[in-house]
Amino acid sequence: MPAPIPMHAVRKQAEIGPDLIRAMEISVAQGHPLDQQLARYYRQHREFGSRDRRFFSALAFAWFRWRGWLPTMPSQPDALNYVLAWLLDAPERHPAIEWLASQLPPFLISPHPLGNMPVKEKARIMGQWLQRPPPELDALVPAWFADALFYPSGADRTAHQHCCLQALQVRPPTWLRIRTGHERAMLEFLQHQNMPATPHPRRLQAVSLPGGHNLENLKTMADVEIQDLASQGVGLVCAPGAGESWWDACAGSGGKSFHLADLMQATGSIMATDTRPGILKECRRRLIRTRLHTITLRNWNGTAATAPDRLFNGVLVDAPCSGLGTWHRNPDARWRIAPDAVPRYTALQSELLKICADRVHSGGRLVYAVCTLTGAETVGVIESFLAGRRDFSLESTPHPLTGEATVGLIWIWPWEGNCNGMFIARMKKNG
Repeated sequence: MPAPIPMHAVRKQAEIGPDLIRAMEISVAQGHPLDQQLARYYRQHREFGSRDRRFFSALAFAWFRWRGWLPTMPSQPDALNYVLAWLLDAPERHPAIEWLASQLPPFLISPHPLGNMPVKEKARIMGQWLQRPPPELDALVPAWFADALFYPSGADRTAHQHCCLQALQVRPPTWLRIRTGHERAMLEFLQHQNMPATPHPRRLQAVSLPGGHNLENLKTMADVEIQDLASQGVGLVCAPGAGESWWDACAGSGGKSFHLADLMQATGSIMATDTRPGILKECRRRLIRTRLHTITLRNWNGTAATAPDRLFNGVLVDAPCSGLGTWHRNPDARWRIAPDAVPRYTALQSELLKICADRVHSGGRLVYAVCTLTGAETVGVIESFLAGRRDFSLESTPHPLTGEATVGLIWIWPWEGNCNGMFIARMKKNG
């Protein structure tokens, strides 16, 4: 059991909160991701211990997750807003929050965290606290969300929208992917480390961990990767065969490339490219750790002129997107994405897909994936692509998490797998 926090430290945490949130508000408004800005803030304030950083990070993420419900202007943080944001998000009490609550009117003198309650129940209780009608769900996201969201055929628009909103307010677990053949040993290791890992019922390599665990040790291990379940679903839809050649065009830090290599049993070849030298450097570091020799890294600026001068059995286009499917992990993203971002991403996605399609062998596979839930960036991009490329067609495939048959268009909704939202399209080049 952790030692109690001294009262002087409690008050210090409560006093620092306004400055930190104000600084994060400015950074997020300028388009900077919250996690990167928190890391920068901590580097500037070396006096903060690990206990302070955990509290400030939890408070900041809670702030942006529930920002739309806070009763005063976000640019003017006050004690009431801090208390409400924390109570809506956290499953446990915190002395700094209780100290702040003690400075408020009597209706919040005994605050009880609502973190484990359904969102609608949180709205009801918050209305009671503030002595006003419960806040609306759609206040938790920008106004453009409802029109941009994809609605399945026959779905009730309001019900589907609210289902998405409720899922995006719940912090998902951390998902790990265990290298094939090492499942039992890794599960035993996690148990020994007091990490209660739960294997996915259909995917033995996928295990979930509740939040709050230090994962630094796992980042140095060769047989496990921190990779969201939806991201693992992308590799399963690619379904690469042993000995094939694949191009992971927008590889980022390499998670999907490593999964492809595992599925290919470390045979064949994978070219992983990205436009960002910095993130390729991180990919190279991870590559050394995993000891995979079938992956090569290369910088690619996203143009046809500099694309690989060869054909592949398969190409994965995990394209940049608006990221709506990750808003429960990155709640600040909903407030830093401009309304015109979706059409800009759509144009980029269409161009990348067109370039990458020209690098697929006859009879080969083209997979498109985006971690977003908008209609334009998902079905819209694929319909437009297929209308102009008669040499490609959708390829039927089972849903990676349920096994149900699909025509080649796969949706992983956040509530279905307690993971990120993801859209995947699998296509075949006709030959």
